[in-house]
Amino acid sequence: MTDLFQEYDNTLAPVYTKIDVTKPIGYDPVAPKRFNYTVYLYYLKLVEVIEPEEKVSVVLEIAEYWYDPRLAWDSTKYDDIKMLHMRQDRVWSPTINSFRINDIADFRDQDFRMVCVENTGQLFSSLSSKISVNCPMKVDKFPFDSQTCVVQFCLPLFYMKHVEIFSVIYEGILNKTIWEKMGNSEWDLVNLTNRVELLTYKDGLGDLQLATFEINIRRNPMYYIYMIVFPSFVINALSIIGVFMKKTDEMSKVSFFCFLLILMLQIQQLNVGLTNIMTMTFILGVMADKIPKTGSIPLLGIYIIINLFIMIFAVGLTIVLNELRRCAIPRLRSKKNRMNQTLEYILGDPLETICMTILELLNAANFSVMIGFWISDS
Repeated sequence: MTDLFQEYDNTLAPVYTKIDVTKPIGYDPVAPKRFNYTVYLYYLKLVEVIEPEEKVSVVLEIAEYWYDPRLAWDSTKYDDIKMLHMRQDRVWSPTINSFRINDIADFRDQDFRMVCVENTGQLFSSLSSKISVNCPMKVDKFPFDSQTCVVQFCLPLFYMKHVEIFSVIYEGILNKTIWEKMGNSEWDLVNLTNRVELLTYKDGLGDLQLATFEINIRRNPMYYIYMIVFPSFVINALSIIGVFMKKTDEMSKVSFFCFLLILMLQIQQLNVGLTNIMTMTFILGVMADKIPKTGSIPLLGIYIIINLFIMIFAVGLTIVLNELRRCAIPRLRSKKNRMNQTLEYILGDPLETICMTILELLNAANFSVMIGFWISDS
């Protein structure tokens, strides 16, 4: 340690900068290679996804590697010692920055950060942090959607001609068994990739390398299937039956009391339909608070809206049929013949049964489409 730090200055970076940044990389064959900095991801945990804010928070366990030739030594001269562990403030460390983030929290103890120094001049330390990043949401297939978010790191102070960045993922976490533990109750991690991106402004000076980790997550739709899709289907099915299933009223002797009875039946049918419409509208409101305000309508929203229109059509159809019967049946009965009797019969229970069956089939078809997306997504 005495020999190693005798002339060492931990306030000075070991980055070779005596080059012309306006010229291409490697123009000077005598100059040392660019300073290498590696971001090594060895664990990730998805914390939360806030869809309305399009924000995703993850906890990252990262190791960072860099090379400082001033800290290299001949191990044969020091009893074959090839590694030293020391406080990080003893050595120069690069200042890693997260790029395009909302928030970052470093879990490391500021007073007891450690660094490992190898005799080759290679240094590495660990970083544990919670990062919140902006993640544009594509909700057109909600709740069967998948989202892709990126976490990026950079060294903004140095020119790209000075520093070369690498991104690496620990091979031990590149399997689905480990990924199952990295998600949360609503989201599953389905893929994790790494690359180095180039942020360029095409001026030759503002180019910046970004160590990028791409996180692909998929929503677990079971909650929405059991709490919204299936209950909506059952409510709609029962409401359609409640609107249409009633005994055909005898209208041969239309009196004031009979008219009141018919009016009460119509109001009861309307109550069933309007209650269903209010329920669907409430579900739409709940869903609207869950997703960002984008220009596309999510799949679940389309499903609820179709159910809503089916019920509105059922209520409107019931009113039309009741008015039609009230006006037509007395006239048909005033002239008794086979044709009028047939029309009177058709305007009764058969017509309601046909309308109810058609709407129930539409409701079932809408539900089947949602289940089909669920099956195909699985």
